[in-house]
Amino acid sequence: MAAPPEQIDFAFDDRAAVLAHMARLGQSRKGWINLSPALDEDEEPPPRSSNFGLFSGRGPDVPLCTWVPGPPVQVGIQHGAGAKATEVLRSLGEPVPDGWRVTQDHSRRGVVAVVPDGTADERVLDWLLRAGTALASHLKLAGWWRAAIYP
Repeated sequence: MAAPPEQIDFAFDDRAAVLAHMARLGQSRKGWINLSPALDEDEEPPPRSSNFGLFSGRGPDVPLCTWVPGPPVQVGIQHGAGAKATEVLRSLGEPVPDGWRVTQDHSRRGVVAVVPDGTADERVLDWLLRAGTALASHLKLAGWWRAAIYP
């Protein structure tokens, strides 16, 4: 049985521990990191029907961002924004960065992009957090994130 992931709670401006794990996983080229914004304690995600949710054509209300070490480095965001999330992100002021190649933009499975070689982990993490925050703008967030590290 696999060990549970290590979890780190962090603020947008205090990401050193997450960046250290990205560097370590990048060297080993194994594992991945999931990132999700924390909801305000008074906020509950909109309810979804248990039956409809299974067959719904959209992803989770609270975005789930994923970073996978390369080569090539890939990022993904599962979201509840519906189809064409790249257009939604652009309209929210957080477009997929120039040079990143979108390989998937699906309403349920989310957005996946290949990051160009040599892109700094800090830049990748920064975009994931900004994009995830933008896609959660309909929710009241607590102001911190949780990283789940899968070695």
